[in-house]
Amino acid sequence: MLQLVTTLEELMVILKQLINLAERKKVVLIERKVDELNQLVQEEAKIVKQLNQVDQEREQLVESALQNHPSLSFSQFVEQLPNEFTRKNLQSKLKTLQQLMMELHDINKVNERLVEDSVNFVQHMIEHITKSKQQHFNYQSPNQQKSQTSNRGFFDTKA
Repeated sequence: MLQLVTTLEELMVILKQLINLAERKKVVLIERKVDELNQLVQEEAKIVKQLNQVDQEREQLVESALQNHPSLSFSQFVEQLPNEFTRKNLQSKLKTLQQLMMELHDINKVNERLVEDSVNFVQHMIEHITKSKQQHFNYQSPNQQKSQTSNRGFFDTKA
């Protein structure tokens, strides 16, 4: 059980790192600093890889602990532990992990909305630029026919 507690503590540390990164990403997304965002995403990928490794270790430890009790969930198994200190310690770690995962989930939802807003803004600007009519900066008689190029956008999309 000691090894499981240690693994859960490692998971908590990793989740706190991911929460910190997610908070930093939120600021970077708001400030639209693309280079910093790329760095944070690379950092995050490394931490997620580490999280996966530790989580696999946790799964193996839980499976071995439940080997003699196949009908129980891990929470039920923990509730039946005879040592009160170990039981309360594991329950506390599990609750903290759950809270950290919810916090990370909430921050990631906000970041997802920020990314969607940025993408929508960029798409809107591209549509606006490519579909807007060319502005004529010289006087043009209202009787003159408009040339074909006046219906093209700011950028020649046919090129």
